[in-house]
Amino acid sequence: MKTSLLATLLIGAPLAAFLAPNDAHACGGCVVPPMVNTIVNAHRMALSVSPKQTVLWDQIRYNGDPENWGWLLPVKPGAVVEVSTDAWFETLDAATSTTVFAPPISCNNGPDFDCGCAQSDATAGGELGPGGGGVTVVHRGTVGPYQTVTLSTETPGVLDDWLTSAGYVIPAETAPVIDAYVAEGFDFIALQLLPEKGVNEMKPVRVVQPGISPTLPLRMVAVGTGANVDITLFLITEGRWGAKNFENALVPESLVSWDFATNASNYAALRETTLAANGGTTWITTFAKPRALLAPLQGAVRGNAQIVLSADEFGFPTRTASTIAEGYIGQGMLNGETTDQTCVMNFSTFSGDTRMVVDPCPAGKPSDDPSCGEVGAGEIDARVFECGESDVLVDSTMDDVATALNGLHPADVWLTRLEAKLPREALAKDLEIEPSELQVEVEHEIRARSSTNVDTICPSGVVVLPGSGSGSNKDRGTFVVVLSTLGAGLLSLARRRLRGARSPLPA
Repeated sequence: MKTSLLATLLIGAPLAAFLAPNDAHACGGCVVPPMVNTIVNAHRMALSVSPKQTVLWDQIRYNGDPENWGWLLPVKPGAVVEVSTDAWFETLDAATSTTVFAPPISCNNGPDFDCGCAQSDATAGGELGPGGGGVTVVHRGTVGPYQTVTLSTETPGVLDDWLTSAGYVIPAETAPVIDAYVAEGFDFIALQLLPEKGVNEMKPVRVVQPGISPTLPLRMVAVGTGANVDITLFLITEGRWGAKNFENALVPESLVSWDFATNASNYAALRETTLAANGGTTWITTFAKPRALLAPLQGAVRGNAQIVLSADEFGFPTRTASTIAEGYIGQGMLNGETTDQTCVMNFSTFSGDTRMVVDPCPAGKPSDDPSCGEVGAGEIDARVFECGESDVLVDSTMDDVATALNGLHPADVWLTRLEAKLPREALAKDLEIEPSELQVEVEHEIRARSSTNVDTICPSGVVVLPGSGSGSNKDRGTFVVVLSTLGAGLLSLARRRLRGARSPLPA
């Protein structure tokens, strides 16, 4: 059996609409009733990979009637589906998005400008299908607002019949893909919203599968997609990882320029050009940092890069966090997903810990379940990273950080953000990920190296000031961009003095 994790976008809308309350994005195969038109244009997911388990998170949002939605995900036997939190993706995305800062400048006989100018880039009611027909219903249950069914079959074709009898249509081109996963030994998880639930109650889900699975199958991503599909993938792994069987690339930072007339950069255009390379099959890394989940987040421009969780009417931050894990809990409190933030005090304590994180509870069981055991000597109990509590009626546990770290050593954990805009034909093969050859950080804060239309704020000319943040002045792009006659004369004089200072003393 091929041991890989299927992650496939189901139903969605353009990437820019991720925050729209009535839009849906999902991971799996799209199964919808007849006459329902769905086109998947974007996909956002997170993947934690350890020798112990592989966890896939997916945010499901759907634009339309919840009666017209269903989700089918091929999984390895033994997989468990759990409900996640909105705060998880909200924090990962906000903390790792690329931000471009304008070059700091000084107008001749005027004020200096380094004001932080920056551009951030950035379902069904009723029973979930029948039984029988060669399809074994391994498990039925509910998780959060969803009803779930885990299905198993060894006979190609019968799962298509099962779904058809449940009122869904399997496109002709999709049936062979489903049959291929059946032949490879996959089970399937099907999800629908509970009858009384609406689209606004859809929560992200996560699928926990046993063992390491460094493959993200893309064959079923084509289900319901248009000509291209945008994919954002957050990798939580020991070391920096990237694509193995696709091209990897970085947006060329040296070409980033700032236009003072529009107060924006050309980063978006550079990103599109980079993504389009190699026939559109390139994965770009836009963020990669060690210990980024638990340790204070650092940026090349701002230094200590605080994560803004809320702001007042004037845009001034009213609540911030210094780490992604802390931001996750804070965002959960703002969302009303928890009222407990006591676990935050543990995060920085363990950021450099070399011990393995171990969850002593079986997959799918709450942290206070009687079946939970004890961690061994020299191990970290994953439950120290949980906030909130769970009971039969209310689940307010914020445990995505604990789940992500299970089986990993905090000191070695990296967070990497990959982005792609894949054409439909590129979805014919799976994405394989592996440790990157260069274990170096990829910065998400960029200081523009050059600028245009500086005269819109400095009519008399401008000299670029030394930039803040890490890197030399040359690396940060802080050379002269525009010089008036006076400015050029001053610079020339400074150079002559510098050459004179470096001249050898006469004998």
